[in-house]
Amino acid sequence: MIMTRDNLDKDWWSMFLHCSNPEAAKAEVLAKFSAETDDEHEWSEQDIYEQIRKIIRKYE
Repeated sequence: MIMTRDNLDKDWWSMFLHCSNPEAAKAEVLAKFSAETDDEHEWSEQDIYEQIRKIIRKYE
């Protein structure tokens, strides 16, 4: 699974409600999860969820 701006704005929007700088947090998420790391690894939804929570904590 990879993240797109559309995913963040439509499916994951509620995670950014209490974020003081949601655009910076979203940019960081997209930089990390907009592509798979390699052909053998695929980001799981759980991987992405946990990392988004960590990124948002930096911007609260």
